[in-house]
Amino acid sequence: MGLFDRFRRNVQAEVAPRRVGTNVSLNVAAGIPNIVDDTDKFQLTSNFTNEFDLFDNMVKFDPELNGAVRSVALTANNYTIDYRAAKNQRIRDAIQMLVERVDFDDILINAMRNLMVYGNDVNKMVGRAGIGITEVTSLPVRQITIVDHRGADGTAFAANEYNYIATNDHYILREGQYTQEVFPKAEVLHFRIDYRSNWFTDTKSRVTYGVWGASRFTSLKQAIRAKYNSMNNRIALEDALTKQFITIDKSAIEHITDPDEQAERLGKIMDEVISLFEGLRGDQMPILPSYVTLHHVDLNNTIPDNTGFLDTVGSNIAAVLHVPRVAAGQEKGSTFAATYNANTWANTAIRRLQHVVLQGVHELFSTHLNLLGIDHKMQDLPRFGFEPVAEESLLDSMRRATMGYQAGILTLNDALEILKMPVVREGRGRREPKNQPNGPNPTSNSQPGASDMAEG
Repeated sequence: MGLFDRFRRNVQAEVAPRRVGTNVSLNVAAGIPNIVDDTDKFQLTSNFTNEFDLFDNMVKFDPELNGAVRSVALTANNYTIDYRAAKNQRIRDAIQMLVERVDFDDILINAMRNLMVYGNDVNKMVGRAGIGITEVTSLPVRQITIVDHRGADGTAFAANEYNYIATNDHYILREGQYTQEVFPKAEVLHFRIDYRSNWFTDTKSRVTYGVWGASRFTSLKQAIRAKYNSMNNRIALEDALTKQFITIDKSAIEHITDPDEQAERLGKIMDEVISLFEGLRGDQMPILPSYVTLHHVDLNNTIPDNTGFLDTVGSNIAAVLHVPRVAAGQEKGSTFAATYNANTWANTAIRRLQHVVLQGVHELFSTHLNLLGIDHKMQDLPRFGFEPVAEESLLDSMRRATMGYQAGILTLNDALEILKMPVVREGRGRREPKNQPNGPNPTSNSQPGASDMAEG
């Protein structure tokens, strides 16, 4: 390198360290807007296509709702089919072939789940004559509209409270789109609950009555919105408040007399502390000089406690969905019938949902047999049912069977059926209860050799 090259060399100016204000937080966690963005839509967004979109988000983002729906939906997996109760072998073979051909377990669980969330579960039955049903396709409830004879060809029409839709003659998938499909009622398996007196306005602003099932989530819309409004406000408030601050003792600059040098010394200490914290991992603790102290702020008394409000919302969810709360230690008497506890109401509500699914299963079996050309009645089908939600222990079953038989209420075969034991030919009669003695009760001194006279 020559002498002149040294003078031509570009010397980079030294960049002063960037100061960070004490009121600026470090980016060490996910941003609060990213955390609360989804749940903010509950109260900020009101332009849902229909209520089913809102219900989807409620289940998606709320863990209590999701857990309640999932626990109840899984009860549909505990079912039994007694093929021996069918009228003949043709019916037994046809139904068994249908159950093995389609995803029967998933159909039941999905039906129970959608009944909880939407109050409806819509499926397209695929099959043809001579072969029967080959597939049961679940249709998205949010994209379905139900019309009467006026919409048979898929054309749009108006329906208000005075000429409302009262029959479910046709089901339209993606109405008004170029992929629109129209299905007649005979090809659709529609599970619905509490539909007989339910007013519902579909996505085309048509009023229906007694067509769509009623969702239990309708009464939870305001509670869920208030819940996440409270939670998001608390999160934002906690993020805005100061949780930690640093103080520098005067011993750090007491040996310096020049005010400018004191300010420069304090700035350098702050820069070193900030660099130290930015270089820490999550499992490391900072080692600070003796004149630097890190203070932690207790926010317990600064931010109001909202756990009581959240517990109230959780109780509302359990009350509306009738979810058993005994395991969580929250069993309470019902608000409208104090003689029934929450667990009893929960079992009753689940049995009601299971009964709706049972009716749909019978409709599915019957449609399959009709396509195969097998004459039948509903009582000719195999016996389908769900296992009890509240299981009875073997000891309780034995006590119930024994007490009923000894009291002459149950026959021997009735008692054996309770215990799931084979019946016997001589077990059709009832036992005659033994007559109790009608004579006077014995006195305390009636034992042999007892005397009414006290011994001297």
